[in-house]
Amino acid sequence: MSDLDTSTLAKASKLFEALDAEGRKELLARSGRQKFPAGHVLCREGETGDVLYVLAKGEAKVTLDDFGTEKHVGTLTAGQFFGEQAMLSGAKRQATVTAVTELEVVAFPRAAVDAVLAKNPSARSVLATVGLQRSEASMQKMME
Repeated sequence: MSDLDTSTLAKASKLFEALDAEGRKELLARSGRQKFPAGHVLCREGETGDVLYVLAKGEAKVTLDDFGTEKHVGTLTAGQFFGEQAMLSGAKRQATVTAVTELEVVAFPRAAVDAVLAKNPSARSVLATVGLQRSEASMQKMME
């Protein structure tokens, strides 16, 4: 996934699959690549966020604050995206994402995503559905 293109984006997640070829091309053109070392926190629970990320390379852990204790609730690998809920809704980040290995991510700023989703409303619906599923899964893991 390190050579991200429009066809790879379509395979990366349901979000990008929901976009037409032109939407994927536009979104990719408005993105930026970033690298982070192991241990780097990409987003922190409770902070505001205006970027959606796709993990191109590496592994990251997803944690929640469980009354002052970090609780591991998931692992992200190449092809998965995160940060969509805070970016779309303006709500606070729901989890902390930390690099386990060196990461390469593709970052999509809110303005870019909004412009593309305005032309592809079905993709916005996919993002909302994924966000709801992630929220429910996180709540279940907190209850364990």
